Amino acid sequence: MASASASATLAAALLGGVTGCAVLGSTTTATSGEACADWVTFKSPAEAASGAGVVLRGSVVERDGTARFFGVDAHRWLFDVEEVLERPAPANDVEPRPEVEVSPGERVAVVSTPETCTAGGLYPGGDPLDPATGLGDADGSVIVLLVDGDGQGGEGELHLITPFQGVLTPDLDGSLPAGWLPE
Repeated sequence: MASASASATLAAALLGGVTGCAVLGSTTTATSGEACADWVTFKSPAEAASGAGVVLRGSVVERDGTARFFGVDAHRWLFDVEEVLERPAPANDVEPRPEVEVSPGERVAVVSTPETCTAGGLYPGGDPLDPATGLGDADGSVIVLLVDGDGQGGEGELHLITPFQGVLTPDLDGSLPAGWLPE
């Protein structure tokens, strides 16, 4: 049986217009023009980080409007970069995305990848980049796993690797946690 990452790679290759095969399983288009994505589930934060274009620790500053993403208006946020964390070596069949150049001290715009085609709207569990979700540590810092625009959200638009596994609470030392919370 092929792994989820290998299946995502094959599905993305067959779709042609979708790149970043370690992230996206498959897409279909709803009658409203909204693209319905089937997302890969990463086994660990390290596996997800190894497939990201960049792993950052920092703080969400404020909402900065919207960006067209999968045919919907997804939330865009401003993010202050405190640290660029090292990406782990690729795990299993994960194909790392091209590295994204970001530096500590920069403020970048990040699109919160929407769930699309789900009951309850684009963020049924709450927008993971919204500080109100409580994913930040005591000082509000979060780790974000990002990829560069892949034709779905605009050229050069940074976005979360998936709607579910793109924002993490840092470990006490500010590093990438070993597991997903809650486990």
